[in-house]
Amino acid sequence: QHVLHQVTSRLVKTHDRLVLEHLNVFAMLTNHHLARAISDAAWAELARQIVYKQAWRGGQVLVADRWFASSKTCSACGQRKQSLSLGERTYQCTGCGLVIDRDLNAAANLAAWATRHTRGTVLAAEDRQADGPVTNAHRRDGPGPRTRAGETSPNDVGTDTQTAHPA
Repeated sequence: QHVLHQVTSRLVKTHDRLVLEHLNVFAMLTNHHLARAISDAAWAELARQIVYKQAWRGGQVLVADRWFASSKTCSACGQRKQSLSLGERTYQCTGCGLVIDRDLNAAANLAAWATRHTRGTVLAAEDRQADGPVTNAHRRDGPGPRTRAGETSPNDVGTDTQTAHPA
């Protein structure tokens, strides 16, 4: 529990928008080689904490559809592999030749998905350079954690707040 609180607190303090994948955990638990590790990871609790902590801070949580192929799609050219086994830890694109860590490729695809799905909102980044961590994520006024020295509130910047959506 302590580690989950540390991880989720750090994530919401450094990012105003987070993307979670809706995974079929029940089906993943049928893989006896991975079941214990998946159960120990406490993914549901991690997601729950991210959602409520982002809501406190006035951030945004997006959930990518279960069928979004974040791991099978090339983050450089968009070509999609038909199959990708769990044993393949490095993604190799046959189209453009990109070789990248499988999880890093999926993270890049999820970040691009989030940008496409938030166009026109105050948190959408039109500039790829701006898709990185945001260290001054705005906290909302009212109950919940207070701003510290150097942090801003939505009233300071004159923007609307995007609240976290429950998963």
